[in-house]
Amino acid sequence: MMVCGLWIFQLLWLTFYAWGEEDFQWTQNDRGSFYYGTFPTSFTWGVGSSAYQTEGAWDTDGKGQSIWDSFTHRKGKVFMNQTADSSCDGYFKVKEDMELLKELKVSHYRLSISWPRLIPTGIRTEAVNEKGIKYYNDLINSLLENKITPVVTLYHWDLPQTLQERFSGWQNISMVTYFNDYATLCFERFGDRVKHWITFNNPWSVAVEGYETGEHAPGLKLRGTGAYKAAHHIIRAHAKVWHTYNKHWRSKHKGFVGISLTTEWGEPVDISSQKDIEAAERFVQFNFGWFANPIYNGDYPQIMKEYIGQKSAQQGLGLSRLPTFTSQEKSYIKGTSDFLGVGHFTTRYITSRNFPSTQGPSYYTDRDLTELVDPKWPEPESKGLYSVPWGFRRLLNFVKTQYGNPMVYVTENGVSEKMQCAQLCDEWRIQYLKGYINEMLKAIKDGVNIQGYTAWSLLDKFEWDEGFSERFGLYFVEFRNKNKPRYPKASVQFYKKIISANGFPNHREVENWHRKSTETCSTTNQLLAADPLITHMEMVTEIVVPTVFTLCILISAVLLMILLRRQS
Repeated sequence: MMVCGLWIFQLLWLTFYAWGEEDFQWTQNDRGSFYYGTFPTSFTWGVGSSAYQTEGAWDTDGKGQSIWDSFTHRKGKVFMNQTADSSCDGYFKVKEDMELLKELKVSHYRLSISWPRLIPTGIRTEAVNEKGIKYYNDLINSLLENKITPVVTLYHWDLPQTLQERFSGWQNISMVTYFNDYATLCFERFGDRVKHWITFNNPWSVAVEGYETGEHAPGLKLRGTGAYKAAHHIIRAHAKVWHTYNKHWRSKHKGFVGISLTTEWGEPVDISSQKDIEAAERFVQFNFGWFANPIYNGDYPQIMKEYIGQKSAQQGLGLSRLPTFTSQEKSYIKGTSDFLGVGHFTTRYITSRNFPSTQGPSYYTDRDLTELVDPKWPEPESKGLYSVPWGFRRLLNFVKTQYGNPMVYVTENGVSEKMQCAQLCDEWRIQYLKGYINEMLKAIKDGVNIQGYTAWSLLDKFEWDEGFSERFGLYFVEFRNKNKPRYPKASVQFYKKIISANGFPNHREVENWHRKSTETCSTTNQLLAADPLITHMEMVTEIVVPTVFTLCILISAVLLMILLRRQS
């Protein structure tokens, strides 16, 4: 009788919950003024990086080659053919970078583990690199000794090259097993100290830029099919790892496993136009929902299934180019995330556009939309990253309504600049952080279950196909100097103040932070000014002077020959 009563109570509770769950209001657009207040006392503050972008040491201590090592070593793939072979030399500068984390007073640090540094070929049964294990053990221990929580990403894009060569990488279902074996090794060796695991960072980019456009490693252009196939296997791999942790490690280590999804926000150009509203929803679903919907709701977004299915039929295909999950797979995948990592950088306005099926299969034409920017938005310091803080709040509320208000960690948020010379007074980054973090605070006020924030990133580093031309760091890295020194930008001081105050106490105090941050950076800028000057003088000494000297000798020889001919 009691069991029956409990069942009825649960049914009533679920009915009430479903009735009370709001739908996302696409036409509601509150862009109110700055909100002064503080975050919950349990809120955590951090900063992030990734292995390939910062470690360097690409072939040191037994590390295997990754697809990014292979990709960047091919000419014409990256800006100025740059590579991350040494990058920030983070592999050798753990103590130095730990001091930066301590200076920031962060409560957590998001890092990634290099799969080929632990397992050179990617296949655990072939070899495990104990020197790689030791490196990450030392790093994790150092973080904990300094009371900094490690948040560890298992896959931040650096697939072992051997797996790409033997099995075509994420195009092959065998990656599910190999990734699970690698994750199990990490749980075995580090799980007693690491309690926050992220399976994949921004799988959208892995799928679309790696297997659709070829802009990123492994550089394949399998248009209209490759991205969907890669994503399908990534989602299954994520679910497999979650279940492995849940079955074998959760009770012992008491940790959490989630995934980090990155997306721009899509806002309808005309909020009174149903077509634009639907196009904006397609934009978000084809980016974020593609991965979040199977994990939280059991299947791909309905709009993806409809549009890709229709386009496939129009192109004369018997089956949709979007793979399908079996009913068993749907049940297996649904619910496999203890928290949802949200990465976000900017916003786009979206309007509907019909692409004819005769253009051929493509992820981008499948969406039937166009992305626009508002000319009134401040000009970005780097390509496309317009500062549109209100879009962040919209995205976070979308997550709340679409996926049952899951536990959210903001895993990536920041802005870059394109700058070759040292510029530490990053006023635009201060404004960006201030605006976006404040919109996150408003989202918490809206009821979004956000537990922590990670600024991206700790250091300037290798930015994939953009090489070193994009700088996301709170700390400037002088890559032309063999010692790779780090210098704090003004945003370091400003972010520190937000962390120490746990938010924005009042207008006067926040303005005071801003003033002091820019004063500090001006002084540091003057000290740093010598470095580029020295580099410039070295160039003059090593290149210009010898060239001029050689030209002088040649000119003198010619003049001497002319003079001798005249005398004869």
